[in-house]
Amino acid sequence: MENKLFQKNNPNRQKLIKPIADLDINEEVYSVATDNTFLADNELSVAPAITAKSAKGISLKMSKRDVKNYIKDLKHLQDCLRTALQLELSTIPPYLCGLYTIKEGSNVEAAALIRSVVVEEMLHMVLVSNILNAITDPETIKKGEKLFNVKDIIPVYPTPLPGGIVPEVPKGSPPFEVHLLKFSREALEEFSTIERPSDPKAPITGHFDSIGQFYEAIRYGLLRLNESTPGGIFKGDPSRQITAEHYYGSGGKITKVVNYEDAEEAIGEIVGQGEGIDGTIATEQVLFGEDIEYAHYFKFQEISYGRMYSANDTNFQMPVKSIPTGKPFTVSWSSVYNMKANPKMTDYEHNPELLEKAKDFNKVYVQLLNGINDAVSGEPELLIKGITVMYELKYKALELLNIPLENGECAGPTFEYVEV
Repeated sequence: MENKLFQKNNPNRQKLIKPIADLDINEEVYSVATDNTFLADNELSVAPAITAKSAKGISLKMSKRDVKNYIKDLKHLQDCLRTALQLELSTIPPYLCGLYTIKEGSNVEAAALIRSVVVEEMLHMVLVSNILNAITDPETIKKGEKLFNVKDIIPVYPTPLPGGIVPEVPKGSPPFEVHLLKFSREALEEFSTIERPSDPKAPITGHFDSIGQFYEAIRYGLLRLNESTPGGIFKGDPSRQITAEHYYGSGGKITKVVNYEDAEEAIGEIVGQGEGIDGTIATEQVLFGEDIEYAHYFKFQEISYGRMYSANDTNFQMPVKSIPTGKPFTVSWSSVYNMKANPKMTDYEHNPELLEKAKDFNKVYVQLLNGINDAVSGEPELLIKGITVMYELKYKALELLNIPLENGECAGPTFEYVEV
């Protein structure tokens, strides 16, 4: 019998996402009250535009049916997939800052865990691109047009998560934003918040509270539009697909997307790698062990606790309460470059040489993204070149991290858009 706790094509990887058939879209509407103001069911279409700040004092009624109908039409679906590209990209710079600021020879286990997450986030960008290409009719693409605009998808840090995703934060804290931070407890808390699974039984309150919920809405949209469109929506050019021969990387499988089943598999890979196990799994089920490849959230938990998960660890009540009890490893919070938080090129304007190094880093960063864009826009063979660019990016970052600033901090990569 197939083990439904693990990904189909990555049998050592735990998964969160459930098959659509397992979700009851007719369950009762949830209601979350903050005062006496409610939105009627026919007003739910405005919910995606409501942010955590503007939603104060408003209660939103949403049900699984609302999630199913979140995607309005094909254009909205394509826009949401472009948002997903930006979402995946928004996590890579903070993870790289955490990785780059670890000094050579220290935090070996932590560096390896973060590096594996970065590789998989790059894979997620490719998988989202494959889905987007699969539902884009070649006749609608202008000659020379790229799949996405690099300048538009590079976020400015600190930034909220794209897609209206508002993770839960401690009471009294400001709305969650992603920052560029050195390797630290604060950074690990940020990473865990980005990847934290949502409670499958909790109400959805006018915004998505996890990346998994956002992809769930996309998955529903893909299924519904494909079934309701004569001939389906998967009319893309197969030659624009990135396949295993074009992708050099570990920690997951590249999926060529030509139909809905392929798209669902790709989304399962993305969400399974990020959030991992489903919070509804029975407590008697053993979930961890040395032979299991953990989702990102649990990798960050291992770093936070300085321990690996063991075969006797379970999810207890919820995945976010799973505490590793396995082999300990050393985590040094001091063997780190003291990078200035959220560095920007404007911070370096007083130092022309430093500013030039920051620009050089950003040119390589934009070159990397341009290469990915070219690859997913009809030249898949170019993707392999991104490997050498990643090495160059690291060296440029280390140049910045070795430049002291006036206040005991050091410079750092800014991950901003520049013309190349």
